[in-house]
Amino acid sequence: MSATKTSSKSAGSDDVSESFDRLMDQLGRLRDDLSEIQGAAKDLAKAGATEGRDRLQSEIEEMTRRIAELSSELEARGHNAARKAGAKASELSGELESTINRNPLAAVLIAVGLGFLIGMASRGRS
Repeated sequence: MSATKTSSKSAGSDDVSESFDRLMDQLGRLRDDLSEIQGAAKDLAKAGATEGRDRLQSEIEEMTRRIAELSSELEARGHNAARKAGAKASELSGELESTINRNPLAAVLIAVGLGFLIGMASRGRS
């Protein structure tokens, strides 16, 4: 019986050793798979960062374009308003000159009155 027990122990030991080797082999494959997954995750993160950077760059370019359009529009409006203001000032200046020519005495009296009021106002501040 002792030979049977020894061969039985040897067979059991071989089964354990074989199972252990299979387990180690599977763990090695699992390690490789995890390494591949980690590499894929890094690639995905890089791609996501690149996509995010590209989107941000696109948004910045769009905002820059819109700002340039608004700037051009505001500049055009400013020139138009300045032109209109200049035309209105010329028109009012012509009307004032015409009124002064029609009523020179009233114009002189108004100018003297305004001068007096400005002089009084400036003395009150001193």
